[in-house]
Amino acid sequence: MEKLLIAAVLACQPGDRLVDWRSRIPRGLQVADFVVTVSPFYSRFLIYKPGYPESVQRCCNNKQTSVIRVPVGDGRFCIGQSQPQMKWTARVLLRPDIEM
Repeated sequence: MEKLLIAAVLACQPGDRLVDWRSRIPRGLQVADFVVTVSPFYSRFLIYKPGYPESVQRCCNNKQTSVIRVPVGDGRFCIGQSQPQMKWTARVLLRPDIEM
């Protein structure tokens, strides 16, 4: 169990945290659109697959709300934020076949 915990911690960059949304994302979904809201608006939110920091998706470029497309993989993600006290929410759009 300790080895699994260490591997999960090392999968994300220092300062980022691992979130497990496997139970919230339907199986078989390859790519998901996330609606991300940040406060304050100038904060930056980033998300990437554990172990692949080069696949980072950033948002929100001085916007309070943005939509980003992320490969789902196994449903676990690393989340980073630019401000330590910032607040964010991320919602998955469950209809990936609808283009915005």
